[in-house]
Amino acid sequence: MNTALLSPAGWLVLALPWPAETRDGWGECAAVIAPSMIPRSLVSQEATTVLDLATALAGDTNEGPGKAVFFSDITLWLDQQGQTWTDLGIDHDAVIAELLNAPVPQLFLTLSQTAHAILCDASRQGLRLYYSDGGSEPVSPQQRRDVHDGIAQSLERDWPPYIQGLINDGVLRSGTR
Repeated sequence: MNTALLSPAGWLVLALPWPAETRDGWGECAAVIAPSMIPRSLVSQEATTVLDLATALAGDTNEGPGKAVFFSDITLWLDQQGQTWTDLGIDHDAVIAELLNAPVPQLFLTLSQTAHAILCDASRQGLRLYYSDGGSEPVSPQQRRDVHDGIAQSLERDWPPYIQGLINDGVLRSGTR
């Protein structure tokens, strides 16, 4: 059995629009792919660049966000390098759409509205949460790490049975990429 399929080195977490219908502030609002499982021949050069950056950030234990790399993490990393998606010739919305439509395994996540906001945030100054009572607070780096860690823990639990189900159903073969 190819354990790289069941436990990839990292995941790329793509934010979806916040759903119109939610349950108690929770909604299905993210899709997850494993860059290591995606044959680069299936995607454009721009998507390949995004997948390679996600892989590099997942593997950078000193600077990276951990195994669950948000698309916004890559955007922030580029900003720290003095670059933008445009500088790389990448239309990030088109790449996200391409990856969401690629014929590859994707796991959809249900998150809280706060976690979704953190997932989407690529601002230099960081996210500030505003509450209905008029109060507000900045999202701390620890809160962002907690969302990363929570998503990674969910994926470590839910990804293997999801992929094993695809293998069992003959949708995915365990011996190939």
